[in-house]
Amino acid sequence: MPANFTDFYILYPGHPRFTDTRIIEDDVVSVIIQKWQMICFTNQGDVFGLPDFGGNLPYLLHETRLSSDVIKGDLTQQILTYIPELREISYILDVNIYEDPERHQEWMEIYFQISEYEVYITVT
Repeated sequence: MPANFTDFYILYPGHPRFTDTRIIEDDVVSVIIQKWQMICFTNQGDVFGLPDFGGNLPYLLHETRLSSDVIKGDLTQQILTYIPELREISYILDVNIYEDPERHQEWMEIYFQISEYEVYITVT
C-alpha cells in the first residue's frame, strides 16, 4: 500500500510558492517541508496531546552552554519521530550558533535542504 502524503495546504499569500487555488498538498517533498516548518516554529508543550512535539528553538538557543551539535541532535530526533517520510529520503541539516559580543546576544541559524528546497531559519 503506498503511503498517503496528503496534508492541508498551509502556504500563505506572499509566500514565493503560494498558489491560491490549492487547499490540499499531496507532493511528498512539500508535505515534508510543511512538517519541518511546524517543528521549527512550535515550542514543546504547545500542541495538545503531543507534549514533546516542537523544536523549542528559542529555549534551546538561550540554554546555557548547549552546542550546535546538541541542538542538531534534538532536531534530528524530532525529524525521526514526526517526519517518518525522511527515513527514505536524503536531506541536509546544519545548525550554527553565533555570538554578537557588542550587543550581548547570540543567534542560531538552521539550514535544511531536501530536493530543490532550501529552508533557512534564524532564531534570535
